[in-house]
Amino acid sequence: MSLEYKEKNVNLKSIMGIMALGIPAGAEIKIVTTGSDENEALKAITETLVTQGLAE
Repeated sequence: MSLEYKEKNVNLKSIMGIMALGIPAGAEIKIVTTGSDENEALKAITETLVTQGLAE
């Protein structure tokens, strides 16, 4: 899984990589999932972001 912001792509497992992107509140990001469980993974990530107040 990866996160994309302003044409930069980082692995979601890398907190340092995510922090280095400097994503401001309200920014639009793209999350890319792959594999046989990609739909379930994306759903779980989306639900977590929304319940934690980090996304709409």
